[in-house]
Amino acid sequence: MPVNLHISLYLSLVLLVFIGIQPADAQITRPSEQQVQIEKVFIEANKEKVLENYDDAAYLFEEVLKKDKTNHAAYFELAKINMIQKSFGKAKKNAQSAINNSPKNLFYHGLLAEIYDAEGDYDKAATVYESMTKINPDEIDFYFKRAEYNLEEKKFDQALKIYNEIEKKLGPTQQTTAAKYSIHMEQKKPVKAAAEIENLVNAFPRDPDYKLMLADHYEYSGEPEKAAEMYKEVLKVDPENDIANLALAQTLKASGNDTQYLQSLQEIFSNPDINIDVKIKELVPFTEKVGNTTDEAFKKEAISLAETLTKTHDDAKAFSIYGDMLNYADRPNDALTQYKKAIALNKNVFSLWEQILFINNALGQNDELLKNSEDAMDIFPNQAIAYFFNGVANSRKGDHEEAIDVLRQAAMMSGKNVPLKEQIFIQLGTEYHNLKKSDQSDEFFDKALQLNDSNPLTLNNYSYFLSVRGEKLEKAQAMIEKALKAEPNQPNYLDTYGWVLYKQKKYKDAKKWIKKAIDNGGHKSPDILENYGDTLFQLNEVNGAVEYWQKALDAGGSDELKGKISSRKIVK
Repeated sequence: MPVNLHISLYLSLVLLVFIGIQPADAQITRPSEQQVQIEKVFIEANKEKVLENYDDAAYLFEEVLKKDKTNHAAYFELAKINMIQKSFGKAKKNAQSAINNSPKNLFYHGLLAEIYDAEGDYDKAATVYESMTKINPDEIDFYFKRAEYNLEEKKFDQALKIYNEIEKKLGPTQQTTAAKYSIHMEQKKPVKAAAEIENLVNAFPRDPDYKLMLADHYEYSGEPEKAAEMYKEVLKVDPENDIANLALAQTLKASGNDTQYLQSLQEIFSNPDINIDVKIKELVPFTEKVGNTTDEAFKKEAISLAETLTKTHDDAKAFSIYGDMLNYADRPNDALTQYKKAIALNKNVFSLWEQILFINNALGQNDELLKNSEDAMDIFPNQAIAYFFNGVANSRKGDHEEAIDVLRQAAMMSGKNVPLKEQIFIQLGTEYHNLKKSDQSDEFFDKALQLNDSNPLTLNNYSYFLSVRGEKLEKAQAMIEKALKAEPNQPNYLDTYGWVLYKQKKYKDAKKWIKKAIDNGGHKSPDILENYGDTLFQLNEVNGAVEYWQKALDAGGSDELKGKISSRKIVK
């Protein structure tokens, strides 16, 4: 049987420790038969321990101790096994026996402290480390461990004394200062806490980090003036320090004057040595506010600061937040320019593509929407919204079959995104309507309503398509009435209600509702204007009908309107 190399090496080392290493010229004393037997059992015990046969190992170590009650190494190994088996009482007893037989062996003391730690007896663990510092006063870690155990027992004064002992040996260090600072703050002694950091500042006057720690303390203690002075001290040794620069600028933010605060950041944002992420963190909270404020001065400063960021850092993140600012400021074309610059630097951020697609869609940029959605689909093949917008773009291009194929993929990929899935189902219902496939159209509108039976858009579109077909008009009327309860002044919904009434030959009521649609913003819609003209015609108001058909044509309506205008009647 081959011997395990690791076990063999380990046992060799154990044997050397057990029998001692003799000098080359020392006289070799032949061990007694009993010593040889003890050594054999000890080695076998260690072998079983390495193999994790702990019960067998413990038995063999006990056999060693039966023959040699002073064998500290056996007590030590047995205590370690007791620890593994969570027999803490036995572990303590054996570790203490190891110490009794070899009082200066620090490994034995360390094990005893570890046992007390495992039991949560931090006071006794601290006592063990106190003994260890007496054996080796130069080992600083022993002092730190003792102090930590005192802190666990909330013996703050004792811990402070130990940290002072360490500082007598090393001088003030960040570790001891941080510990003493925490103790003073725990004891509600902020002046003493500040003094600890001041010691570090005085000891290392060229290190800005300690000054920043002190400034942070002053801010926490409600002393902003002292904090500001310390930030100025930081800038004397580190003029580019982003934390200090921003902290000083934030004194204006605290005063509530956001415009002046943004102005004060210009110099910081112009500095390429200050981290871009720090700047973006300051700018982000103001991004959405640009879209909600009437304060033109604030809006101007926020946008200017974002622009400065792009001039200082040729980074996708800079152009992205500048685009966001412009988008919130209702400047979508300008925002689009910035998003494109961001994409050129980093095309792997889907949120940028998403913003571009939303803007293309909102501005009716169908060619761009088609191309950009195709590019987004190539880079992010699992993003359902890219497929959705591609379906919308194909629909507007008149390719309804292609739109349906892409939208069905989008539906499968949308997962638990219920709002997006609704939009996809609505669009699929629209595509099937365009192909005059009524059953499939109704199927997808019904699916959308199953997800959300109160969505006004679903209710309106479904109702309108039913009215165009002249089918299920009672259902259509109930749905559009529900939509209008949610959004009573939406012009498209008002027009749909009027058109449902028109299909029921209730022309006077239809006229009233479609006129409401026009008065609420529908005067720019060729479809609404044409529907109003048709309604006037049915009421024998032919001149009025021709007038609105002409308005519909001027607003971009279809060429079919020319036939109505020239014949002065509805042409089927």
